[in-house]
Amino acid sequence: MEGKVKAFIENNKLNIDNTIICAVSGGVDSVVLINILKKLGYNVVLAHVNHNVRLESKIEQEAMKNFAIELDCPFELLNYHFDGDGNFEAKAREARYNFFELLCKKYNTDLIATAHHLDDQLETVIMKIMDGSNLYGYGGIAVKYDNSKYRVIRPLLCVCKDELYEYAKLNNIKYFEDSSNESNLYLRNRLRHNVIPLLKKECGDIYDKIEKYSLMVHEAFDFIRGISIKYLSDNNDVIDIKSFNEFDIAVRKDIISLILERNNINRNNNIINDIVVFLDDDNGNKYLALSNGFLLFREYDKAYIGKNDNVIPKPIVIDIENEGIFDDKYRIYFSKNIPLNNAKYIKLCYNELKLPLEIRAKKPGDFISIDNGIKKVSRVFIDRKIPTRIRNNIPIICDSSGKLLWIYDYLKSNEVYKMKQKGSIYLVVEEIDYEL
Repeated sequence: MEGKVKAFIENNKLNIDNTIICAVSGGVDSVVLINILKKLGYNVVLAHVNHNVRLESKIEQEAMKNFAIELDCPFELLNYHFDGDGNFEAKAREARYNFFELLCKKYNTDLIATAHHLDDQLETVIMKIMDGSNLYGYGGIAVKYDNSKYRVIRPLLCVCKDELYEYAKLNNIKYFEDSSNESNLYLRNRLRHNVIPLLKKECGDIYDKIEKYSLMVHEAFDFIRGISIKYLSDNNDVIDIKSFNEFDIAVRKDIISLILERNNINRNNNIINDIVVFLDDDNGNKYLALSNGFLLFREYDKAYIGKNDNVIPKPIVIDIENEGIFDDKYRIYFSKNIPLNNAKYIKLCYNELKLPLEIRAKKPGDFISIDNGIKKVSRVFIDRKIPTRIRNNIPIICDSSGKLLWIYDYLKSNEVYKMKQKGSIYLVVEEIDYEL
């Protein structure tokens, strides 16, 4: 079987050019994995996680320590204790990969090997079909996974469970059986015990077919995902609806899936299809609720993901001698001179100005005077295509009588234009840059 695994590594370009952190539980899969990699001449580290949920775990821990001695390789242990808060499986997985990542740094490598095999692949594909997934999910377990911190490789995705048992027997390798694998409480076990045997009976070469199926799906996914990554990169994770809707439906769905992944938002076929319809409908500005408090906002020809945290800023009052900070973003003050920086300003007449000035967010019914009458502030925002998410954060400057003088950065009132000819002071709005 060493030759079979070696050929699989070469054919799939797993690029094993460094020490391999091997995730070894003590089951037949992982002990065979590290044994084969060692025999193939690779430098390996036996990384064992004791989850402390079974009585046998301490015995298995000691056995894996001794196994590392037999293999003449380093032994690393994570003694994990669940704190009872949240989902055990999710937290344990996070702890494992944090552990593996630390080991990569310790041994100056980026390679982690896991012992997934063809039976795992078959079970996973069926579960993904049952749950609903994207193209990547339907392909099952990837032969390799790469992120900025480490690479995960799965060299045993070319062999089935029976081959692993046979190899362990021939090479006199000790392993442990997890008693929970016999319980039908878990879907994977029910598939393993009841469905998979029927598939094997009806299709004698099911392993060969599932391996080829997974490869083809992941090849298609990799091509489409490349387009999605470039699109979101070019658009700074904002969806330009016109260009988005010109893509084939498969690409559109993957762009949606990718942006949901990047924000750690729950996704499945139904959610992705709902978003496709949402982005195909041209009924103006709106939003779609997602998981974890996120919303998908659609504003004119753009769509983006964000939190619904648009709190209305508190109003402030300023006079000639005192300045104010509005929404923690704008410093507003009077000056006798035109500002030398890039701050925006309006010129006012001190003798005609009704002080103090109030700076606030927009209110329903707000209007501003223009040459030919008045215009609602809401209409100004609509005409200028100002995104709904920022409208409450635009400073509205009013005099002491409540008359609106300036919609900051967008429109000055007729009164301001009249005062400009005889004005003697400047109202300055300076955007604060906290990174300076």
